[in-house]
Amino acid sequence: MKYAMTMDGRIATHTGASKWITGEASRAYVMELRNRHKGIMAGIGTVLADDPMLNCRIENGVDPVRIVCDSHLQIPLECQLVKTAKDIETIVCYAEENEEKKKALMEAGVQLIKAEKDGQVDLKKLMMELGSMEIDSVLVEGGGAIHGSFLTSGLVQKVYCYIAPKMIGGKDALSPVL
Repeated sequence: MKYAMTMDGRIATHTGASKWITGEASRAYVMELRNRHKGIMAGIGTVLADDPMLNCRIENGVDPVRIVCDSHLQIPLECQLVKTAKDIETIVCYAEENEEKKKALMEAGVQLIKAEKDGQVDLKKLMMELGSMEIDSVLVEGGGAIHGSFLTSGLVQKVYCYIAPKMIGGKDALSPVL
């Protein structure tokens, strides 16, 4: 798991703004992490808030398989992950059926995995499925909800926490773990 936070333990303002909490050196190291891991994972909240690429931006680097936990298939067809799914392997894990959305995602080149438990993505089942696909290391780079779920499930082996010399403040500012 990887996240960047301010000295007051925040990963974003109350509006969700989180761009460039850390500096250039930290961001460069994160690209090295992405280059080393077979997969990178974020939750749908991060996708909706940031529209990330989740790729490796190192010359001659290898893009990790991009994985999104999206219980209700809310991922926009026009987001960067879907638009580039034919170029960079992209998987969406879901719990709730939506045949029309599934068809559109598959046509865009997105792979789908259903791993459901009580209407949510079953992370342990998902990790077993990813392992069977030879995705043997996953960097979870999301928000507080997915971080909390991974920690609660006992699936985190290492945490990369970057603490920036900044303060965001505010009772509604977002924290790294919910």
